[in-house]
Amino acid sequence: MLRLTVLALALAATSDSRPVQRTVADAAAFAGMSALPVQAGGRVERKLGGFRHQWPGVYFEAAFRGDRVSLRFDDATNAYRASIDGSPPQTIDRPGTRGVTFAGLGGGAHRIRLDKVTESAQPAWFGGFFVAPGRVLPAPPPRRRQIEFIGDSSMTGYGARSPGRACSPEQVRATTDTPNAFAALAARHYGADYQVNAVSGLGLMRGLGAGDQRDGMERIWPRSMPAEPEPYADPTWQPQIVMLKLQADFIGFRPDTRWPSMDALLGDYATRYGRFLARLHARYPGAVFLLWWFDGRSAPPEEQARLRAAEARISDAARTAGARDVLFLPFPAGAFRATACHGHYGLEEHRRIAAWLIHEIDAHPEFWAGR
Repeated sequence: MLRLTVLALALAATSDSRPVQRTVADAAAFAGMSALPVQAGGRVERKLGGFRHQWPGVYFEAAFRGDRVSLRFDDATNAYRASIDGSPPQTIDRPGTRGVTFAGLGGGAHRIRLDKVTESAQPAWFGGFFVAPGRVLPAPPPRRRQIEFIGDSSMTGYGARSPGRACSPEQVRATTDTPNAFAALAARHYGADYQVNAVSGLGLMRGLGAGDQRDGMERIWPRSMPAEPEPYADPTWQPQIVMLKLQADFIGFRPDTRWPSMDALLGDYATRYGRFLARLHARYPGAVFLLWWFDGRSAPPEEQARLRAAEARISDAARTAGARDVLFLPFPAGAFRATACHGHYGLEEHRRIAAWLIHEIDAHPEFWAGR
């Protein structure tokens, strides 16, 4: 009798582990279907019945009952990953205006998550999740912990899945992996909702290299979409931790009329960084600010003195604004290998960097203020 019971359980498990069926869904497939309530992560604009977005690392979560779920898009640029009930994610690359249906899920309740994988120069649109009438469940609740990341390409996972440093623009797009970059990894470790407000090659004041005239992050950060001027506003977004990595200003620097020397650039950088922290504190009065900082331990004494002066100027400005919790995190760059596209970190190093960041945060449990 025991053997029969074990066999029956094994057969049931086998029947429940059928592979998920995936098909393309055209516009007609959504007729008569019900849209699921969605919990969206990252900066998104609810528009046209869906979600308009551009910042990297956005994600969408929903719950439903039944055998199938359909996803709708208008996006010819980005790649996504969909995971149902924690199963291995399936990539949806440049879906265009067509949708995707996942079927063969079995009965009962399911939870689906869609992650944006790539970085994009223009906004795109995700139309949401759809199921048959009567299959709708409430959206998963927002998480109590929130972390915001503000920075550059490292946070986006720029080319992180590339086996080498030489990459074409299409190879960069195809191998960028924001959900597996250190920022998203660290946030998920803490069970936190997160925003990755980062743009490759962008520093605090200027873009990467000589001749880059893009606005710096201090001007881009307030926007709902980096490419558009409309401001972002969400009173429910009050992160306990804000981490900044803004160092592209110094890469490829050449003296010019704005900054005739590195000292002039660093001085202006420190002043404007302090002002930026004051703005962030006004928006997030309860947040702790973690600054990915230069590791000057092996630098010449005069360079160490310049870095200390910059730290003091930034800290003074933050304290004057009321932001007392500012922690500089010197990053030990020499301990990590940059072997992916254009000298960026690969997936293994992103996992190690996430562990470094987690170690730093764990040393200060008060950062979460009881959350």
